[in-house]
Amino acid sequence: MLVSYLRIAWRNLRKQKVFAAVNIIGMSTALCAALLLSLTAYREWTYDNFHENGAHIYEVLGKENTGINIKTGSSMAQPLAEAIQKEVPGVKHFSFMAADNLPVRYGANHYYLGTQMVNADFLKMFTFPLLKGNKNNALQELNQVVLTQKAATTLFGNSEAVGKTIELNLGGKWRPLIVSAVAVDIPDNSDINFEMLVRLENEPEYAVTKNEWNASNFPLFIQLDPGVTAASFEKNIIPLLHKYYNGKIEDLRKNAGATAKNSEVFWLEALPLRDFHLDENSHFYSGLNKFYPWLMIILSVLIVGIACINFINLSIARSFGRSGEIGLRKSLGAQDRQLLFQFWMEAFLLCCFALVLSLLLMISLLPYYNQVFGHSIALHVFRNINVVAGVVLGFFVITLLAGGYPAWKVARLNILEVLKGKLGLGKSSGVRNGLIILQFVAAVVLISCTAVIWQQLKFIQAAPLGYNTSQVISIPLDNAPPSVIAAMRNRLAEFQEVKSVTGSMLNLGLGKDGSSGNWTRGFSYKDRHITTQCLVVDYNYATTLDLKILAGRDFSKDYGTDSTGVVINEKMAKQLGVADPVGMEFKMGDDQPVHVIGVVKDYHYESLRKKIDPLVMVINEPSALYYVFVKVETPNPVAAMERIEKVWKNLNPLAENDASFLDENTQRLYQQEQRFSKIFVSGAVLAVIISAMGLFAIAVLVMAQRRKEIGIRKVLGASISGIVLLLSKDFLRLVLVAVVIAAPAAWYFMYRWLQNFEYHVAIHWWVFVIAGLLAVVIAFLTVSMQSVKAALANPVNSLKRD
Repeated sequence: MLVSYLRIAWRNLRKQKVFAAVNIIGMSTALCAALLLSLTAYREWTYDNFHENGAHIYEVLGKENTGINIKTGSSMAQPLAEAIQKEVPGVKHFSFMAADNLPVRYGANHYYLGTQMVNADFLKMFTFPLLKGNKNNALQELNQVVLTQKAATTLFGNSEAVGKTIELNLGGKWRPLIVSAVAVDIPDNSDINFEMLVRLENEPEYAVTKNEWNASNFPLFIQLDPGVTAASFEKNIIPLLHKYYNGKIEDLRKNAGATAKNSEVFWLEALPLRDFHLDENSHFYSGLNKFYPWLMIILSVLIVGIACINFINLSIARSFGRSGEIGLRKSLGAQDRQLLFQFWMEAFLLCCFALVLSLLLMISLLPYYNQVFGHSIALHVFRNINVVAGVVLGFFVITLLAGGYPAWKVARLNILEVLKGKLGLGKSSGVRNGLIILQFVAAVVLISCTAVIWQQLKFIQAAPLGYNTSQVISIPLDNAPPSVIAAMRNRLAEFQEVKSVTGSMLNLGLGKDGSSGNWTRGFSYKDRHITTQCLVVDYNYATTLDLKILAGRDFSKDYGTDSTGVVINEKMAKQLGVADPVGMEFKMGDDQPVHVIGVVKDYHYESLRKKIDPLVMVINEPSALYYVFVKVETPNPVAAMERIEKVWKNLNPLAENDASFLDENTQRLYQQEQRFSKIFVSGAVLAVIISAMGLFAIAVLVMAQRRKEIGIRKVLGASISGIVLLLSKDFLRLVLVAVVIAAPAAWYFMYRWLQNFEYHVAIHWWVFVIAGLLAVVIAFLTVSMQSVKAALANPVNSLKRD
């Protein structure tokens, strides 16, 4: 029976080649887009899901009630970890993590390896299987390192790696370390990436801050015992915080005022491993909004839904040409369920062809998709039975939706009306109109969202950041010793186009080394708790970046006391509560007192997603600098950068990362938004094209139903333009209804998205007007093509037909 149905379905499809081709092309395009988008969502949701202890691993986040807002920090003080393990029940393991790209030397060759500096428990917490070595012993000694298989092959070829000695450049000095284990290469869905593991105690600043409760430098991760929940951990740690942070808590209470009454002002939260990838507070935050995977699924459903609507409309339109076949089958005793199954089988066969074509399209487009949208989807994801099961289930749901309704509609037709050629499929237009509205709601939402995202991207690109981005070159120092930095300064002095040189602990924007970070300090001042960002800089920092000095001056070698001087921004001056802070002194924690030598105008040293925080700039040893900023004035800045970069790499053979202009760095901060823009544009174009195809199919159906009416109107003297307007206005009403529904939905989505930015554009009403007009114009052009054809038809031929 099934084979017979398939044969009949195949025969009918061969007779209707145009119908089959349109449906297959439309459905395969939609399925291809849905597969790519759904796999993207699946990948984002399955990051870090391979860790055996994943359900018990958490990142520790600090929360402070400042009285104005709740401030979240992902860096913890080093003595806090051991105190937690000793004094808080249920904590099994802990580890800090500090990522770096470090030079490694073996023999005459040196390489850069992505490194995680961790504690001894790291391999006991996280599941990174070892090919050689034992996870219980691999990092127990300070001079031990663990390499991935790829890194071991790079260093030693095919020879045994365990037991060999390599040299690691730490703080400008080469130190010998012993390879204790070799790990399997890191899965591509891991947020924790490394080629080498090194004990955190080897970090150059570790000895200075290991006992500092007020210095928060690294993110902390814990593993709780089975049965211990995050909520119980957060509750049990409160007494410990009051024990070691009592002064800070008292200061915060004074700051918070009434909001602190009967509540904690400083507490810790445990962020589950499953949230590392998409939670903006996590150290491993991918830069993607939590809504991003759901956006992929929503777009998939919209695009496939629009294709299904087209499939339904084309199937119903095609039924007009099969009235004789339907009537004959019914008169010969065919039951409704047999007809339903027959028509559904034809839809199923079409969908099978579309699925095969969509898979081929997906395979061919996958490299381009990954490149354009910044993803890394690989075909090996189909080895997962859950993915295959999801695709198969989704496919059957689509065939039921796309083929089920037309089959059910045809199967229920009255046999007498069928034999007379009166299918009556258009009497109930509620479903048809609803489908049209849904199509254009999706299209208008996507068009509107695309416009708002484009506006925000333009705003980001044009927004004044408060510093010079166009003519300042950022050079990662890549472990260069102070002597090399001094030599670089001397060489740059010979360049006529170089106007100023400075250095910084942190980059501005996101450089080509991919590094970013911050340094937060907290201290007491006049019985208040002060929280500020700190930045180690070199001389001429404000001059090089063209920061506006509001009071005082920049750091200068002419003043010997600048070693204890600081330059602050407006927000810090306001937090100190002093009208003229120049010359005032304060003490940051246990450090020696510092005095303010200058105040600079607030500038966006972080992305526009964040508000400008208080900032304190200090002068320190050159070893604390990680970037050099070079200001140039030349008509050809690119050539200048190439010359400067060449000199730098000659002076520093360990240099790995390329230089970049600060305007490039700032644009890299918004890769997520650029990705959003591309996805919405692609989705909007697909939605509009497929919606137009569906509207065209319905127009064909309606014009066929109204051919006699059109003929009579022409005989009675109706003009072609009048007929076209008459036939089009019903469709345009539906599109206008879609616009009315879509506008508030698009506003809500974009309002929520813009909340991720502290600085953003306003959503203007005219965006939705333009999106609506565009949808109306597209709908009118689509329908008018068929309307004009019907209006130009010879009325004699229309009236002669029964």
